[in-house]
Amino acid sequence: MADVFAGRFELLDPIGVGGAGTVWRAWDRRLERPCAAKVLRQRDAGALLRFVREQGRRLDHPNVLSPYGWAADDDLALLAMDLVGGGSVDTLVADFGPLPVRFAGELLGQLLGALGTIHSAGVLHRDVKPANLLLEATGTARPVLRLTDFGIAIALGEPRLTVHGTVVGTPGYLAPEALAGATPAPSQDLYAAGVTAWQLLTGSEPPEHGTLPALPSDATGPIWDLVTQLTQLDPADRPQSAAEALEALAPLLVEPLELPALTADGETIEVFDHLPPLTNNPHPTLHDPLAEDATPVGEAQTGAPAGGVVADGGPVDGEVADRGPADGGAGDGAGVRRRGGRRTGVIAVVAVVVAVAGGGGAALAVFDPFGGKDAVPSENSPGGPGSEASETATTVEVTPATRSADPGIRVGQPCGWQVVGSVETAADGIRVECRQQGSSYRWAKVS
Repeated sequence: MADVFAGRFELLDPIGVGGAGTVWRAWDRRLERPCAAKVLRQRDAGALLRFVREQGRRLDHPNVLSPYGWAADDDLALLAMDLVGGGSVDTLVADFGPLPVRFAGELLGQLLGALGTIHSAGVLHRDVKPANLLLEATGTARPVLRLTDFGIAIALGEPRLTVHGTVVGTPGYLAPEALAGATPAPSQDLYAAGVTAWQLLTGSEPPEHGTLPALPSDATGPIWDLVTQLTQLDPADRPQSAAEALEALAPLLVEPLELPALTADGETIEVFDHLPPLTNNPHPTLHDPLAEDATPVGEAQTGAPAGGVVADGGPVDGEVADRGPADGGAGDGAGVRRRGGRRTGVIAVVAVVVAVAGGGGAALAVFDPFGGKDAVPSENSPGGPGSEASETATTVEVTPATRSADPGIRVGQPCGWQVVGSVETAADGIRVECRQQGSSYRWAKVS
């Protein structure tokens, strides 16, 4: 029988592991619907503070994936969010290479819409990249993107969890002024969106340091012009808002999106379901990728009522309701299951949730219980908390520990950038370390 968390969330099977805890496929007994449940260990004050902040990042937009509820039970805490099974945009590009211009524009338009909503609410994401853009399993129908991982997001004016001079984010997607220690601003999220769009169009990962390579000679049209504008080195030269960027993309978005979309070599682009079949499924209506009558992904979902043992804080602008596509429906072909594909098995499954798994402990900050090895010193760092502009924090040194064998970890699987340097024992007993490989992070055998 499945474990039940706080009398509400029935934990069915683990679908991903991150430094902050484990992500489970779960059943929400109150709402009678499936969800993804991120279970965090309450062993560090910093992780708990980020947990409380993240559970408040509930923004009502069809292209935003944020927690809709949370619970605490003994020494564990849980975040509940929609179950999204189509993998990440990073996985999509790895599978199919450069995406067609109109298809890439569709994804960029949805991302800009999501950024417009969170920026209007006074929230900065600070880690926009393809790995943090999950996809609904819509098959060959219109793609549906979900911006996730608000672990290092901040609200304008709220205390930050980093020492002055510590930069948070992912190399390659950080705006130049962020690397120089500038105050976080929406223009930095827009710069990362521009780099992401460049990656969609070229199929290449951005350089970790320096500027993007020169655009291809045939790179013309609204989306390429927007990429150039978004990635300007001077933030004053970029669009001043996500809405302004979306307006610049409008001439492309009015063109019809041809579906199914095809790659340059004629391959059909399909966002197939990466979730594994659920053994002994106790809920017939629970999403199962091998069930022909499974509930389609993108089904309308209602928010959690107040009360009970679960403490549900309210979202910024009302409770989360419909999490379907941007046009409000599930979309033709939603929930199409792919039985083949270039990527199968657990490797793809972990890619689905690595962004979600990392959220609770993602801050590259002095509170980071997992070592904070991705912290990048700024060019003008004054040196620490004793400086005039330092932030209220206390440095915590933590040595990565090797824990018991984890059935959710294998050599080569993705891991969260916030746990780089952590050493674990994989399912087969091999000691592995989370290491950076290009702009991605994977478990590698410890030599």
